[in-house]
Amino acid sequence: MGRRRALDVQQLVDAAAQVFERQGYPDATLADIAAEAGVSKPTVYQYVKSKQQLLETIVEQAVYPLRDGVDKIVASERPAAEKLEAYIELHVLAAVRYKAYFVVLISDQHQLSPQALRRYQSWARSVNHSATRLLEQGQREGVVRADIDLPIAANLLNTTLTSIARWYRPGDRVKPDQIVMEVRKYLGGLILTGAPESA
Repeated sequence: MGRRRALDVQQLVDAAAQVFERQGYPDATLADIAAEAGVSKPTVYQYVKSKQQLLETIVEQAVYPLRDGVDKIVASERPAAEKLEAYIELHVLAAVRYKAYFVVLISDQHQLSPQALRRYQSWARSVNHSATRLLEQGQREGVVRADIDLPIAANLLNTTLTSIARWYRPGDRVKPDQIVMEVRKYLGGLILTGAPESA
């Protein structure tokens, strides 16, 4: 029976994310990605030019769900505690839904082209700045400890949230809403002084 033809570039991107997560970017080949997608290697070349292009698309798509969401949360008029809750939930759901993408992002960002790496680093700085602004608002409203270094806390927060993709397993007993609750408890002990028990 012949292989099915890829429907679009996204199918190959999804396949590449699975292969890169499983094998690591350096050891993965376009033949591996073709096999994962159920197409021939020549078919892959009809959609993408290189393995590098797939990696850069994965990284871009990993940040898509966060880019607009973070901006909307920060720009909203809600209290800091509600914004932090929304920020945590957004990151957790993105890490769970796009698990393979985030694992590849964490493990293989150094494999990006210089231009793509600069774009990613600029975005990461922007997210850390947004988290810092949320924590600053929290300090003003008395829900974030006054004795913490905000940029360090923002980096730690974002690193914690991104790392969920490394250990979360789809179908595991731990559900995304439970992860959100546990992150909130964790932050309650380290950063927050008066965050609400529920959203």
